[in-house]
Amino acid sequence: MLVDTIDVLSGSVFQVGWDLGRRCNYDCSYCPSHRHDNFSAHAPLAALTKNVDFLFKYIDLYMTHRNLKQASINFTGGEPTVHPNFIQLIEHLSAEYHSRYADRWECGFTVTSNGAMSERMATAIMDNLRFITISYHAEADAVLKRQVLDRIEQFRVQGPDKQCGLSVNVMFHAEHFDECVDLCTLLDEKNVMYVPRIIGEEPDSPASQAHRYTESQLAWFRDYWDRDTKRANTVVTEQSPQTYSKDSAIDYDKRADAAKSQSSEKTLGNNIGRPCCGSRLMCLSNSTDSINSKFVTSREFQGWHCSVNWFFLHLEQHSDSVYHHQTCQARFDGTRGDIGKLSHSDAILDQLARDLQNGTMPTIICPKRTCSCGLCAPKSAHKDSYKTVIANHIDLSVFANSADF
Repeated sequence: MLVDTIDVLSGSVFQVGWDLGRRCNYDCSYCPSHRHDNFSAHAPLAALTKNVDFLFKYIDLYMTHRNLKQASINFTGGEPTVHPNFIQLIEHLSAEYHSRYADRWECGFTVTSNGAMSERMATAIMDNLRFITISYHAEADAVLKRQVLDRIEQFRVQGPDKQCGLSVNVMFHAEHFDECVDLCTLLDEKNVMYVPRIIGEEPDSPASQAHRYTESQLAWFRDYWDRDTKRANTVVTEQSPQTYSKDSAIDYDKRADAAKSQSSEKTLGNNIGRPCCGSRLMCLSNSTDSINSKFVTSREFQGWHCSVNWFFLHLEQHSDSVYHHQTCQARFDGTRGDIGKLSHSDAILDQLARDLQNGTMPTIICPKRTCSCGLCAPKSAHKDSYKTVIANHIDLSVFANSADF
């Protein structure tokens, strides 16, 4: 089944990623140097709290025109939990939200962490955040990995009482593949959510940053997502009342296998596609067929109409930059890059407010060859199909006078 339209069926909240800085207590080979280090200065708490006002005003403008008025602010890095004022920032953010916006839209605070933290920090996170995603890195030191497993167990046991959820990104290191499989088995036994993650987002990444896997390893991924996709199509969701064809799912899997399978030689894992890193369920469709899935076999959406700006925002404290999305960095003018600076955030807010009020809201036309995180944002190769899917989520009056829509 050749997919030309993607709609998101679950977890369609407005997702903010806030990169607090480069400092990290890990040095993963597949994490590029511009994403982490062990020496960058921590941003002062005053600088962080100064951006809270912009963040909430930006979300509020979009929320006014979204059907689902829910947002999530996720802290990343580097490693966010090594910031000495991390908990103070969370407390300030929570206080501002509850005093000014809680009656307008719902918001949860989350963190993505490598999990190498103290028991005390884990308790503080459960007391202040709604969710944690722990990324398990198999190439780390054995002592650190033991600490991470202890924290996973702590969150699993104590989290439900504190209303803090847990998911694990299992970073499937090609040289530690069996260890990663064993961890997935353990997480299944303990009923912990997880996502098996292929290492390497871009086809032209250095070898260390885009792992090559054997055919048997790729078969493990294909089998996992084959079973997950079939489970997703056993129940028809309220958001998507179509009758899903079992044959369509099978055709989709066969096409993926035929296009991506390569003998016994090692090959880039990203050749087989990509899962939604937030485990969101998507409807993958064309003019005649559709299936539900959390995995997309093709990641090439260049030239597609995309709503990524309606579902994502990324703040990068280190570079003073604001992006629609961290990895695609798509802009309304067809180029890639930031949409402004945190230090000049009023200009970003003023332009957004004008476009929404005047009905001149632009539509992003994807400028990037491959899509990674953000592939779950509703999108289509065709303008008419895009209008149909975006109407499930957005007040279309904001496009009334837009040349792009």
